[in-house]
Amino acid sequence: MTDTPVEQLLQQHFSIDALQRSPAPLQQALRMLGGWLAAERDTPYPHVPYAELLTQLSDTCIPAHGMPVAAFLQELDTTVLANTAQLNHPQYIGHMTQALPWISVLAEAFTATLNQNQVKIETAYVSTLIEKQILGWLHRQVYQQPEHVYTQAMAATSGALGNVVNGGTMGNLTALAVALEQHLPGTRKRGLFAAMQDAGHAGLAVIGSARSHYSVKKALATLGLGENALHLVAVDRDNRIDVAALEATIADLKLRKIKVVAMIGIAGTTETGAIDPLAAMAAIAAREAIWFHVDAAWGGALLIAEQYRTLYDGIALADSVVIDGHKLLWVAMAQSMVLFKDSASLNLLKHNANYILRDNSGDLGQTSLEGSRRFDALKLWTSFKVLGVSGYTTLLQQAATLSGQLQQLLADQQDFELLTRSDTFILTYRYVPAHLRQRMDSLLASGQVDVATELNKQLNTLNAKLQNRQKAQGHSFVSRTVLESTRYPGPTNVLRVVMTNVKTRLHHLRAILAEQRAIGQALVAELGLQAISPHQP
Repeated sequence: MTDTPVEQLLQQHFSIDALQRSPAPLQQALRMLGGWLAAERDTPYPHVPYAELLTQLSDTCIPAHGMPVAAFLQELDTTVLANTAQLNHPQYIGHMTQALPWISVLAEAFTATLNQNQVKIETAYVSTLIEKQILGWLHRQVYQQPEHVYTQAMAATSGALGNVVNGGTMGNLTALAVALEQHLPGTRKRGLFAAMQDAGHAGLAVIGSARSHYSVKKALATLGLGENALHLVAVDRDNRIDVAALEATIADLKLRKIKVVAMIGIAGTTETGAIDPLAAMAAIAAREAIWFHVDAAWGGALLIAEQYRTLYDGIALADSVVIDGHKLLWVAMAQSMVLFKDSASLNLLKHNANYILRDNSGDLGQTSLEGSRRFDALKLWTSFKVLGVSGYTTLLQQAATLSGQLQQLLADQQDFELLTRSDTFILTYRYVPAHLRQRMDSLLASGQVDVATELNKQLNTLNAKLQNRQKAQGHSFVSRTVLESTRYPGPTNVLRVVMTNVKTRLHHLRAILAEQRAIGQALVAELGLQAISPHQP
């Protein structure tokens, strides 16, 4: 008797017995995964021009019929893997996403296999407790509250220490939503316009430094305050918020009867890794009755290791804190948490329904802006169980060592200049040939700012083209950004590296700088910069 189409489909794609009898596709997939984790490909960045990829993938019609899994895996290899940045390649040091331990990949597979929906206990039985435990572990690292706080939080059916969220953007949105409801009660129910009319404020504001993450603007737009409600405060040469400028901003807003809903401190800025003076900001927030939120998406993980705690003095005074697990906690994307000092804070967002999220049910969805959510807490739970505090401390120490090695290498080079360093392992530097550096020094010393600004524009072009060419060649990868807080006049293009790739060693750093030097020297000739004399008027 011939199998029906549905029986054939179930045998091919749902039957584990059939897979065990013919395991070749699974073995092929495991080889591909293992090769990727081992960074077996020669280069970290893809070679194929983006326009060519676009041509290959321009068909927008869904395939009418399926293909054998083995054939699909081959296409996956040649189309996707071959054209994807290999984050665990030792010469990939450009962004915050990490090389992964293989146990994290297994945890991701279990997360998909279990396929739990964290919105309610009925669809997330033990996983609800795992998520609450993860929130408790991280909350303890940030706030260090008494033991009974965590005992009560585990058993609580209302309120929560925080939410597991799908990225720092959702974490910042959640924190600011709570802050808005706290300072403008009734906004949730009646809307922003009605609440504003009753309160009598001339406007609303959120304050952060010029290094604030772009997700803050997105959050304010989503909440109806508008992107212009974000008031950015200048940073100092260390890329930390200028406290005097912060005080002046608050005084100006008060004078104009604009209510400051929240102040955002950053514990590890995206561009430079700097940590704001959190204790000073917390004191100001307390004095002015402002919600104090700390965006520690990047740097918050360092609180796991006791030796870094002094860098975060004042974070325990924050009303809310965001930490990303998929950054310095080495788990697969996406996995983040937003934590609240007071477990009652999230009740400001509490919502219930008859068929789901019943009042005091203990369902995690009661206080989450998201609906259906994956069991992403399993990834971080797995890593903490397998690595422990000691394992994470070792990984963070390796990052510190690597960061120190590159700083020393840059100090030894005459044609590179380190511009910023941070205790959270992000460095920025630029390629500046010795004769151009001498020329810049001379111009700045003699007060010729206009001429120095023009020269800086040329150096910006040089470094932007260098990074683009390095990326196109694919042998190594660093990123770049623009800073206004350097010794150079005007916006300054810098090369940016994140020193957390556990596969990277000193000889890889030397190779990256050697490649950059070779590219830079070629560009100097192409741009006609070799003719600029250090004595040129």
